[in-house]
Amino acid sequence: MSGQRRRFSDEFKVQVVQEVLQGASQAAVARRHNVSANTILLWQKAYKSGRLGGGATGAVSPEVRALELQVAELQRLVGKKEEQIEFLKKTSRYLEQQNAERQSSPSAERSRRKKDVR
Repeated sequence: MSGQRRRFSDEFKVQVVQEVLQGASQAAVARRHNVSANTILLWQKAYKSGRLGGGATGAVSPEVRALELQVAELQRLVGKKEEQIEFLKKTSRYLEQQNAERQSSPSAERSRRKKDVR
């Protein structure tokens, strides 16, 4: 290692912190950006206190925080609904396949012939 410290722009730091605040795992974000998790923790503290990027860029009002929580809850619900939709699609395909197999089986063919004869 060269022993030199890397320098990150405030924009990069804010981007990384926002990923974590939006629900991404701090460890995953750290790995993705090749930054230590402790560094991200320090950036979060600076962001929340308004020291990151100059001014009060990270100061979050209670209204904004409430909206962020609401968005997170809605995203969770959308994910749950997507899982339910996928389950119903799979169930529908399975039932259609079972129905097609029943209609093409020899016993189903005999019962159809008997109905035609009557």
